[in-house]
Amino acid sequence: MPRIRTAGVIATMSALALALSGCSVLTAFSPHVESEIFDTAKDMKAAKTSTFGSPTFVPDDATIIRVDYDTQDGSAIMTYSSKAHVAPGTCAKEVPMPKPTIQDSWWPVDGLPAKAGDCGGGWSGFAIGDQVYAAKAPAAK
Repeated sequence: MPRIRTAGVIATMSALALALSGCSVLTAFSPHVESEIFDTAKDMKAAKTSTFGSPTFVPDDATIIRVDYDTQDGSAIMTYSSKAHVAPGTCAKEVPMPKPTIQDSWWPVDGLPAKAGDCGGGWSGFAIGDQVYAAKAPAAK
C-alpha cells in the first residue's frame, strides 16, 4: 500500500511541476500581478499600457521590454535593452531608488543603486550597461 501512495504523490508533484513550468511562477503566487513582453518600443507604444502607467521614458530603440505590474496597488517593474537608455529629456532628476514590491527572475537581486532617475509617472530608473531597469512605487492611498 505505501508504494501506491508514494507513486500517487510523485505523479501529483510531477504534474504540478509541469504545470508551473508552463506559466510564470510570479503569477502562481501573486495572482494580481500580470506580465507583458514587447519585442520593440513600437510594439509597446501600440499596446494598451495605461494599466501599468504608460512609461514615456522608454526610447524608440528599446527592445525586449518586460513589465510586471500589480493590478491592485499600481506598482510595477520593467526592464529593456537600449543604447540610448531613456528618451531625451527624461529621467534627469535624481531620486532615491524605491525598493520594488514585485520581484521576478530578471530583476537584479543585488546591487540596486541608492539613487535612480525620476522618469515621471511614479517611475524611477537606472541602467546597468545597456540594460535599463525601472520601478514604479505603489499608488498612494
